[in-house]
Amino acid sequence: MKYILMLFACTLAISGVANTISPIDTIPVKKDSRFTTDNMGNIFIISPTNDIEKYDKNGHKIATANFKVLGTITTIDATNPFEIYVFYRDQNKILYLDNLLNLRGETNLESIGISQCAAFARSFDNQLWLVDMADLKIKKYSKDSKFISESASLNTIISDGPILPESMVDINSTLYVLNNGAIFNFDAFINYTKTLISDSITVFQVVNQQIVYLKNGNLFSYNPLLFKSEKLELGLNEKIKNMRIEKERLYILTDDNLILHAYSEN
Repeated sequence: MKYILMLFACTLAISGVANTISPIDTIPVKKDSRFTTDNMGNIFIISPTNDIEKYDKNGHKIATANFKVLGTITTIDATNPFEIYVFYRDQNKILYLDNLLNLRGETNLESIGISQCAAFARSFDNQLWLVDMADLKIKKYSKDSKFISESASLNTIISDGPILPESMVDINSTLYVLNNGAIFNFDAFINYTKTLISDSITVFQVVNQQIVYLKNGNLFSYNPLLFKSEKLELGLNEKIKNMRIEKERLYILTDDNLILHAYSEN
């Protein structure tokens, strides 16, 4: 296992991500748990019963929270480690939590005229990106519910398959939108720039300008400069459900464990 991870580290080193990896700890999780991370390496685990548990990068639990009255958590955006955004699609609500998971505010999307939001993300300037399914547009709102801008209708951009964005992330003013296994890029003004990659993607992360993504339980890295994907071999017997890379950490989610590894950057 360690040898395989070292090979994976060498693969990442080519893209400038890492050069050595070593196991740290394993956090047991319930089947169908999900997780994300912030850029400080903290971990946010969503249990099947919608508990939120926060751990530090070494696997030590920091805080827990639960807002079960709101039902199922759709997405957690932790791109700002000091203000966590939690999206409840069925309730059409976004909660704002502090770094100890205390509730600090919320936005009711119905109140701003969006009755069906498919996906959301925090913008680079701490506002909201929202996909409004009523007119198939990506819209930007301030946290105090003021409209800022909107994209062209997505049906003028996406012609292959259904329009139902699953997730979004804003990295350095570039918006990455996952829809039907493909990743679409938009600039800070929500102008469509290109279709980055289409490869039956289920989850993805932008790492040092490369796309690390999951497809059929396998990890791949896509280099947008070379227009090339490469499968990353980890040698795990268990199916990978998700993975993320943050500063000095590689996280791998299986059915019943979140496995933490340390790596050192070049």
